[in-house]
Amino acid sequence: MAEYYGPIGVVLDEDINRASRKITERRDEDDVRQHGLLGSALNQWQRPITDFGDSDHQWVVNLKASPYIGEIDFGRKEWARSRDAVDAVMELLQKEMRANAEANYEHLRIDSYIRQGSSRDGLKVIRPDEFDSVIEFHIEGLQISEKLSEKRMYKNGKYVPGFCYLQVEQRRDILQKRYPKLWREDVFQEDGQGYIYLSSRKLHQGVFMSLIDQSCRSIEEKIKAMKRSKHVCFDITRRMNPPAINITIHLDDDANDLFMRQGQIRNRNEIAREIDLDIVPAIRLRVDKHTRYNGNSVNAVIHAVCKWKEEDAAKSLEIADQMLVWHINSAGYERYTLDVARTIQKNRYILTALRILKTYFTKTKEVAKSENRPPPPIATVLKSYHLKQIAFYLILYACHLYPNTRIDGVQRALVLFVNILHTSLKKRHLPHFFYSNSRIRNMFQNYPTQDGALRFDLYRKIPNESLRQAELSYQNHLIRDIGFLMTGSDDEISTLTSEFSKQIEQGDYF
Repeated sequence: MAEYYGPIGVVLDEDINRASRKITERRDEDDVRQHGLLGSALNQWQRPITDFGDSDHQWVVNLKASPYIGEIDFGRKEWARSRDAVDAVMELLQKEMRANAEANYEHLRIDSYIRQGSSRDGLKVIRPDEFDSVIEFHIEGLQISEKLSEKRMYKNGKYVPGFCYLQVEQRRDILQKRYPKLWREDVFQEDGQGYIYLSSRKLHQGVFMSLIDQSCRSIEEKIKAMKRSKHVCFDITRRMNPPAINITIHLDDDANDLFMRQGQIRNRNEIAREIDLDIVPAIRLRVDKHTRYNGNSVNAVIHAVCKWKEEDAAKSLEIADQMLVWHINSAGYERYTLDVARTIQKNRYILTALRILKTYFTKTKEVAKSENRPPPPIATVLKSYHLKQIAFYLILYACHLYPNTRIDGVQRALVLFVNILHTSLKKRHLPHFFYSNSRIRNMFQNYPTQDGALRFDLYRKIPNESLRQAELSYQNHLIRDIGFLMTGSDDEISTLTSEFSKQIEQGDYF
């Protein structure tokens, strides 16, 4: 740039240039896949692959013309520019957070950020305006031993999977002396027996909310100072949504040009004016060196993320102390599964079917809002994460347990998908694929499982009446709107739904 920005502007412009160079030097996605990087080893945003395969042509035409589905993809330029804007802001945010953490909290260190969610997994639909990332952090010198970390939770004498407490080994006087500011924030909580735990809620609310607010304000001020001769509209707003901290990046054309080094764009409509970025603070617990997928080491990184949430207290307090509870994140296994799926034709049809249903959930709510009527219950009761979990089950059953199951196109994949979805609604349960799946070792060899544990039900917070309404909506809305006429079943559908029903009926849920 030819303009003079002053000392602050020069520093920030160098930061932006540095962030931009990292983006430019990043290997092309196809090159990354050719080198075999999967799961935790592949820390890149991934543009979706849409593959309809051998599907009825007229059905595809009708699907793309439907107001409830339409076009599930977006342009390459739009994707590249949104992706690069997020990466540039994340680079700046990470730098500011590191500086603020060092200045305000002794021994709190901000590590790398890890891309995750639909934009990382190649599952984004409609527009590239939402991104998710994990910010790894650690507290230097804090002793959470292998024996004491991930202290398990129990209900009625049975292990509850997916949650933990992080128990600290040091005495309170040592913690007070070494970490005085974190201690004053009540990050370390002592129970009645003298055991000390790391508080997820206090870290999330008191520490990371402050760090992100300070960092966002600093970035805003420096960017606005850069272009004194021209108004640049760039703002960041923040809201809490545990385990995430949601920030929205507001950019005008000038701010877009500042961040996006893809050259001048002719069509300004291809620029995202608002981009949502979910940031999840996380502590790295370990790397799973034992689990294998198709004979290959998964090396999934296991994180603990803040899980408290006030409106969920009535449910969560049955098993956990809301101040202390952490969630053991399964995203490392999810990323690996989806990366492998992108390389296999049969699985790509399943992923395309998943994206069609995700699009339906979004579009049907938009249409209902424009027509001033309530959306179909199935689209409000269920979330995209439920759909992703069902996709994992379909990959397990149709590609591992019953590999001869016919999936020759997205239409066939979608038929199998919605039947499994319907089964879960009828049974009123959806066991978490990675925490409560008795057959997961048919897909992930040596995967760590716990016999006799309670089951993690992803529908556990949804009232039975809401699930009943969603089941009715399945037939009255979903099947009709995606152009299916469900008049009967075939042997493969019967086998998959029967086996999945047995899976759901096993064991006790919490």
